[in-house]
Order: sequence, then C-alpha cells, then structure tokens
Amino acid sequence: MGYTKYFSGLLCSIVLSVLSTQSFYAQNSEENEYGSWLVLCGTTKIHQDWSIPTVGIVRHHHMLDTYGFFFFRTGASYRVSKSSTFTGGFALLNSNSYLEPNDVVNTNQLWIYGEYTLKSKFIDNSIAHRLRLENRRLVNTEDAKINNRIRYRLQFKRPVYKDIYFKAFDEIFIDLKGSTFNQNRVFVGIGQQITSSLNADIGYFNQKFKNSTEHMIRLSLSFNIDLTKNELALNPD
Repeated sequence: MGYTKYFSGLLCSIVLSVLSTQSFYAQNSEENEYGSWLVLCGTTKIHQDWSIPTVGIVRHHHMLDTYGFFFFRTGASYRVSKSSTFTGGFALLNSNSYLEPNDVVNTNQLWIYGEYTLKSKFIDNSIAHRLRLENRRLVNTEDAKINNRIRYRLQFKRPVYKDIYFKAFDEIFIDLKGSTFNQNRVFVGIGQQITSSLNADIGYFNQKFKNSTEHMIRLSLSFNIDLTKNELALNPD
C-alpha cells in the first residue's frame, strides 16, 4: 500500500517537473510555438485472443495550421495473457518538410513494426509498458533510406474523479545505427471515459530531438469495438 502511493506520487512529480521545465523554455523561445497532435485510435476485437489495432494521426506545426504529417497504422494483435499482447503490422506516413517558407518537400514512408505491451495495476493506478521495433523506409524515391529503431514507452493512468482520469507517458526512441538517441516524447494530460467504449484525453505533448524541441497540444479519441459480442467492449486503455 505504502509503496504504491510512493511510486504513484514520485512518477507524477517527475512528469510534472518535466512539464514545468519545458513550459518555461517554451515561454522564453520565439521558435517554440505550440502545434497540434490529433489522434484517433482504437481496437476491434474479432476473436477471443485476436484484434485489429487502428491509429490515425494528424500533426500541425502550428495549432491546427501548417500541415506536418498524416500517419496511419494497423496490423494484428494477439493476446498472450490478460495483461500482455503481441502486435505486428505496417504504417504509412505522409509528411511535409519546410526547408524555406516557399520550399516544401513532401515525402512518403512505409513502416513495418512489431511490439509487445504489458499492463499492470496498483489499486486504481494503471501502469503500461510498450516495447516496439520499427523498420522505416522512404517510398516513391530513388534514395530509399532505411532506418531501424527501438521505442520504449512507460504510461501511467490514475482516476481523478468519477469518469475523469490523469494520464502521462514518456517514450524514448533509439536508433540501431549511427547516433543512438533519436527523440523523446512526454505527454501529461487529463481525460474522460465518455462511454464504456469511448474515451478522450487532452494535454501537453513534447517532442525532444537532438537539436530541437517541439511543444504541442495533443487531443486523442480512443474507441474499442468487440465484434465477438452484441455490444461494445470496455476500453482497456
């Protein structure tokens, strides 16, 4: 009991400290304007142990303006146990790079990925680990660069009041070739369980690269559909 309260308080303190520090730098840098990160994601259960994950992301460099990229990911998930899942699949990414105000380069990427997730619960607090291996490559280009990387995400979720919850995660990206560090992502926000199969959360989202930092508002809508039953399943996220 005491360990759980200590761990939860420590994790929240660390995440909130990161948020406060990075928000301070954002206020003191003209380059750090807030962008937006819009997510629609969910899982469709088609068998007792099999499901189809779906993720769509639209990213803007400025709040709901200046297109950054569109990302779509899907695949198949196999439930190993009540708390662990293996997933494999592919993703497509279309992005714009702004070299100059009037010089925009549009590229497309194909990703092949595999991941393992493990969830645990301490009283009302939910802890989730996710380890993912990605193979990324440019398509429709003569220079089809390939990048392999590993991602690890630690997520914390805690009920606040009735159907309102606090959510935070930290995810680090490691390249398997060349310079090791790729990026780190931090999210801190609140959410609501709208129905038994639908929830939404919003908060501060930070991407830290080698030489730059991006600050965004992240809005996520998550669903869970169970085709093996006559009604929608409870969202396990």
